[in-house]
Amino acid sequence: MFWQANKIAVITLILGVVLSFAAYFIIGSGPQGDLELARKVLPTALCAVLFISALIAFIQAKNAPTLHIVDELTPQHFEQMARLEAQYYGEDSITPAAEAYRWYQRYPSTTVAAALGDEIVAFVNLFPVKEEIYHALRAGDFNDHTLTLEGLADPHDGSEEPLHMFLCCVLTEPAYRGLGLTRHLLSLAIEQYEDVQHRCRSIITDNVTPEGAEFSRRYGFEQVQTSDHNSLIFEQEYSSFVERVTGVAQGNATNAA
Repeated sequence: MFWQANKIAVITLILGVVLSFAAYFIIGSGPQGDLELARKVLPTALCAVLFISALIAFIQAKNAPTLHIVDELTPQHFEQMARLEAQYYGEDSITPAAEAYRWYQRYPSTTVAAALGDEIVAFVNLFPVKEEIYHALRAGDFNDHTLTLEGLADPHDGSEEPLHMFLCCVLTEPAYRGLGLTRHLLSLAIEQYEDVQHRCRSIITDNVTPEGAEFSRRYGFEQVQTSDHNSLIFEQEYSSFVERVTGVAQGNATNAA
């Protein structure tokens, strides 16, 4: 990522340093060489190279698209997300973009995404599903490729019924991993359910790749099933998941509140 953003400045710096030392040796060596002049030229040339390289890096950074959380997602964004998913698993494991957008239109909390300019580079889908959908997921009998808006639960329906959370998808492009972006998106997703967190009992994931299964283990999930479509089903208490993401013990958080 650093190289992509600064390659012109880095190349300029390397070439400038090489040329500066070449000039030093050309001016200062040989019978007609002027070592005193060479010693004056070298630091001046290096300073000029550093200044030019820094200026190029500044201009690139100023004009480059920025990484940001998208405030309002569009159908085009969901098409981008579907294309990102298609890099890692088949169409039979991907919710159609139009249906995922329907989720978002009805419940904006279902999707949190980050973009570089206009291109989505990471996103998280977290939301409650109806009890029968949750149990079918846990039994390995349900593929969320077929999950429709009607299978989602309204987290703000005014009731005190338990909410069954589904971490449907977590995806970050390789170039943006290791920056804390995934955890940040997870934190933002969790924040949206803070007012109903006391109703959230458990959370489930349906993992179709080894990387997905490793993610679930890393965040405290335990495998409970292998599905009828050969994915791995993981589950844990929602409060434990929140603690794992935020680093704040939920008992302490309650007392502090």
